[in-house]
Amino acid sequence: MSDAEFDWSELVQRARCRDAAAERLLVERLYPRIAGLVRTWKARRETVEDLVQEVYLRLFSRLDQYRGGSFPAWVDVITRRVCYDALRKRRVRPEWTFAELGEDAPAEGAAVLDPADVDAAQIVAELLARLPPTQAWLLREVELAERAIGDVAKEMGWTAVGGRLRLFRARQALKKLYHEQNPHE
Repeated sequence: MSDAEFDWSELVQRARCRDAAAERLLVERLYPRIAGLVRTWKARRETVEDLVQEVYLRLFSRLDQYRGGSFPAWVDVITRRVCYDALRKRRVRPEWTFAELGEDAPAEGAAVLDPADVDAAQIVAELLARLPPTQAWLLREVELAERAIGDVAKEMGWTAVGGRLRLFRARQALKKLYHEQNPHE
């Protein structure tokens, strides 16, 4: 059944009433559309999942603001706004990959140890210690041990979407702690 034929109003109403099954169905039905839109905005590959999670957070937090009309079009507007925000942030503070640095980039696999890296590891350790234990563990497993979120979610008995959402929230909490500690940045 295509999006045009699907009855979104009943599903949205159930999701507004915090029906977990309806929320899960919304996530599943909307994921291809949202992820596709995020990719068209040429977000870096590593940020696509984060942006999709941000779209879901905005969507579910603003579900009571939906007043009818085309629900997929309303979701598209939210998705575009999230992408605009991400592009704006990137312009303010761009990320650079080694490939973009050209000849000055270190050889792939070369160990680059800067005294600042030692300080960064200490800062990360301190911030992780201030997070709730589950969030800290999840970040250590996925970000530091480089385990796939799907494997970690399965190990914990979470759904794949639930695992990605928990990871997104943990990243946001870490970022918030960092900015509280470093308000000038």
